[in-house]
Amino acid sequence: MKHKNLLKLFLIWVTALAATMALLFPLRGPTPAIANPGTHCVTPTGNCSGYGPCWSAFGYCHTTIQAAVDAADPGDDIRVRQGTYTGVHLQGGARQVIYISKTVTIRGGYDNGFQQSFPLTQPTVVDAQGNGRGIYIDGSSGNITPTIEGLWVTGGNASNALINNGRGGGIYSDDATPIIAGNIISNNVAYTGTGPSLYGGGGIYVAYPSGVTVISGNQVISNVANTSYFGWGGGIFMRNAPAVQVINNVVLSNTAAITGGEGYGGGIALRDSAGIIIDGNRVEHNVASPGLSPWLGAEGGGIHCDNSNNTVLSGNIVRYNTAGVLANGQGGGIKTSACHSLTVVSNTIQGNVGSAGTPAGNGYGGGLDVGGQDITINANRVLSNTASLYTSWGWGGGFHVMRNTNFTMTNNIVAGNVASYQGGGMDFETDSSNPVTGTLLHNTFAANNQGSGEGRSAIHVNDPYVSLVLTNNLIYSHTYGIIVVSGSIASLYHTLFYANDTDTSGASIVNTNPITGQDPLLDGTYHLQADSPAIDAGVNAGVITDIDGESRDSSPDIGADERAGAGIYLPVVLKNQ
Repeated sequence: MKHKNLLKLFLIWVTALAATMALLFPLRGPTPAIANPGTHCVTPTGNCSGYGPCWSAFGYCHTTIQAAVDAADPGDDIRVRQGTYTGVHLQGGARQVIYISKTVTIRGGYDNGFQQSFPLTQPTVVDAQGNGRGIYIDGSSGNITPTIEGLWVTGGNASNALINNGRGGGIYSDDATPIIAGNIISNNVAYTGTGPSLYGGGGIYVAYPSGVTVISGNQVISNVANTSYFGWGGGIFMRNAPAVQVINNVVLSNTAAITGGEGYGGGIALRDSAGIIIDGNRVEHNVASPGLSPWLGAEGGGIHCDNSNNTVLSGNIVRYNTAGVLANGQGGGIKTSACHSLTVVSNTIQGNVGSAGTPAGNGYGGGLDVGGQDITINANRVLSNTASLYTSWGWGGGFHVMRNTNFTMTNNIVAGNVASYQGGGMDFETDSSNPVTGTLLHNTFAANNQGSGEGRSAIHVNDPYVSLVLTNNLIYSHTYGIIVVSGSIASLYHTLFYANDTDTSGASIVNTNPITGQDPLLDGTYHLQADSPAIDAGVNAGVITDIDGESRDSSPDIGADERAGAGIYLPVVLKNQ
């Protein structure tokens, strides 16, 4: 019995050994595939042997980024060594260097080891050399969520891209939900032809995303939407794009339209979209349109929002942008048109120009030109903007408020802005069927008197059909504090006027409990100094914080700043109680 058991065990071992040998050394058929490790590497030499996670012998090392994308499975990681990658090719019906139709991560900036990415010191350049787009992200076959990170995308030209020509010179995303982070996107062009169409997105174009698209931490520099005609979004254009987050980017020296046409959003443009968040960006030195005629339109030197809902512009620095150079210009920093439920909060809007045209070129809203329903403008610094640089036709150095608008404006500093015609700080444009209503709480208007005539005013209600209610505002150092024409009305409560030649002008002004003849004692940043007569002089209007996010008490200070603990000699805790 013992020998029979040993024989049985021996036969089982032999059978198992034979099965194992058959797997390792089959008699016929191909060698079984080795599981994809999930990481592909790209290097110009195509030799990754001995370097990190990629094995040349098993097909995970590539000489082009496109080859890696084609070989990758959804979810794979593609690591690209420093170097320049060119070669526009036809794929997906379009012309580009990289075509993406699956969820992959492409990250540049690697050295030989493929372990860590340093894209600034080890640049990975995707150069289309003017022959097509840099990158086309195509989600038409189903929602994809690729990540593009650490690349330098340049030389893109979507004029002959074959699919949606004239859109997205650097990166074009359609029906996808990408993450575009930490890239340099420079010197790309969306279109070089003519014809009235929504050409745009010199750097980035995003349309019809299925989820939350993120554009974060990029440098978007010197891109052009259209060199010859209409252009939207020199740097970034979002169209029919819900839920895009544009966060912490540098958007610098982009142009929407160069010659012969109208430009909308030199830096960033959005149209027919909803739920867009534009937060923490530097939007500087962009131009909507240089223009060849003063009669061509140029809107939104920095940012343009058109026909979109639930947009948030927060924490951005919007500086030194120009809407129109020779053209009429609207919104040197920011232009909104039919943008409803818009929130503009905690931005610095400084040194922008509506129109720099000479001898013609009208300018409207050096800092902001706003239009839409339910607009909230909170805690912004609107400083040293100019409606029209050279001509005598400048309206609204800081703000120009368009027809059919209702807005609430709280805790803003509006200072040092220039208008050559009307409203150094703020003016309005209305008609009988498109009235404007506004509530202004705790704002500081200071020294918006650098222009001429009635442009040397803090607030100029220059059209009829405007209705304003102003509470706890500070109006300092103007020729005219507030001017209201017949047919409009302004109701003022607890306004501190100082150093204005004329505080109020117009019959339709109700001025209740004003404070006059007392220096508000502002410092160089327009905050209240100790013993300011503005301290505790306001009425409780339900505003619980100031421009710096500091708490207001039940006896609030007038203007944008609440000076904590000043004016009474009690600890702040006791004062708040």
